[in-house]
Amino acid sequence: MEWKPGTAVFDRGSQMVGIVQEQRGTKLTLKRPSGLSWHTRTVAVREANDREKVQLAALVKHNRNVRGLAAIRATR
Repeated sequence: MEWKPGTAVFDRGSQMVGIVQEQRGTKLTLKRPSGLSWHTRTVAVREANDREKVQLAALVKHNRNVRGLAAIRATR
């Protein structure tokens, strides 16, 4: 199966939702909004459902807030 970069998927092996960064044959590189990336196989993933997509959006917002707070603290 071919996965387009940017597609939200659920990895059954890690039990995490992530975004497809790259596919090479049957290997995928996935990434979370925190920057965590990992490799998995195409047979171990499925498209993320609506709940998992909401989870990803919440993680994006959380990480944006964390980075913003870190930048504010760095200027003090």
